[in-house]
Amino acid sequence: MKNVSIYIDESEINGNILIGAIVVPDKYKYSLSRKLNLIRRRMLKVMRQQDYPILISSRSPDDRTSRQRTERVRLAGGGLPEIHAAELWTGDEVFWKERDGTGILFNRHLKWLKEALGLIEEFEVTYHLNSLNVDSQNRIKNLPEAEMHAALGPFLTKDISIKKLSSLQKDPFVRLLFGFMQSLERYYAKNQKTYTVICDKGKKNEMFKGFETFSTLKKYGSWQMMTSIGFEDSHDNPLIQLSDVVTYIEAKALWLDDNHKDKNLFEQLKRKYLNKASRPTLVPFNEPMDENGFLLRPSILYAELMMMFTEMALLHCGGTNSSLPERKERLERITSRYPDVFMSERRR
Repeated sequence: MKNVSIYIDESEINGNILIGAIVVPDKYKYSLSRKLNLIRRRMLKVMRQQDYPILISSRSPDDRTSRQRTERVRLAGGGLPEIHAAELWTGDEVFWKERDGTGILFNRHLKWLKEALGLIEEFEVTYHLNSLNVDSQNRIKNLPEAEMHAALGPFLTKDISIKKLSSLQKDPFVRLLFGFMQSLERYYAKNQKTYTVICDKGKKNEMFKGFETFSTLKKYGSWQMMTSIGFEDSHDNPLIQLSDVVTYIEAKALWLDDNHKDKNLFEQLKRKYLNKASRPTLVPFNEPMDENGFLLRPSILYAELMMMFTEMALLHCGGTNSSLPERKERLERITSRYPDVFMSERRR
């Protein structure tokens, strides 16, 4: 069975959230990484020639953000600049430079972005998206399923933070990412491919780094195609950087106001580089939902979601080290009844 590697990043515009994932066949993973790093080396060469402040030690007092200060040290130590779509587009942070009143700086950065996008077709890269607009996010925040702290009451130890649990349950990003993972699993089960997931470090998705749900539920038939999920710094992984570029272009093309000066250019980039590579993940689930789009029981998708929230509640919402063995034992008790405990009405 063939394996693919999936690199996940996210973008946000006007309050709308989009998660993107590029899919790289394993046979191209290293050659594509090399090509992207060649682009980064060319970027660094030009930045030196054009005296970008981030590379001039005497300009360090001009740094305005912690990112500039951190990247200055990394680049001085021999690191390569990231292909970071937002910073390249706006000419900010790492790519900040005094403007000369012409379009030279923007066009230089756009050329680098196009070079990266041009590798998508060459290396048979595809991508998936999942998004939540503002209205959908508000429904999640205001109309969640039954509060998990109420549903799990007897299983929660006293040191678990109910406030944090409630906040995470209503967090649109947590639900969006997990729903995306469910869609990926079903897509690749249908297409008979295994997959490895790599996410950018240091973001909300890193909560899933310590999750046991993906491996625990394999014996119950879920997550059969996922081989592993890992987290890496984007500056160390050029494939995460390519995912950032794809997600940024898609988000801007989708949600920028029609009268924005860059709207047409984003749409042109999407048509030229991305449309052929797009692969919808949503397959017919025939899963029962209420009028607000929330999953209803009985449903395996609902059971997986509730299992995710259950682990989140018991292991990722506070709790002391001394209570950890007890919390793990309680999670095991619930897991031993999966999926029936989440697919049938609660007994009184």
